[in-house]
Amino acid sequence: MRTIFGSRRRGRTAAAAAAVAAVALSATPVASSVVPAAADRGKAQPRRAGSVRVAIKGFAYRPPTLRIRRGTRVVFANRDGAPHTATRRGSFDTGPIRSGHAAAVRFGRRGVYSYVCTIHPFMHGKLVVR
Repeated sequence: MRTIFGSRRRGRTAAAAAAVAAVALSATPVASSVVPAAADRGKAQPRRAGSVRVAIKGFAYRPPTLRIRRGTRVVFANRDGAPHTATRRGSFDTGPIRSGHAAAVRFGRRGVYSYVCTIHPFMHGKLVVR
């Protein structure tokens, strides 16, 4: 029996891969924000370690700047029709992320990480790791 994908085996493999990708994108928990003290209200607060998501939509990283704690896993989820990357040369590179897919990077060192899409160099983002 042949399928749209060319063979039964390839059809099952492609369907399984699509299911795994869908679960990975929807099951990634987002860490809740730290509640600011009264004196700190209005200032951007670092997020707890865990996982956070950066959406790539409208040829922009959302949020463009993110404050996180050391050890946090950042999931870059592409919601655009074009492929994108999140790259800081010498530090991290997601590689091309196709539309509807995601890539994750864990940040174990403190610092400021400015990154860019190597395919669309006008796209910029920043992570502040505390």
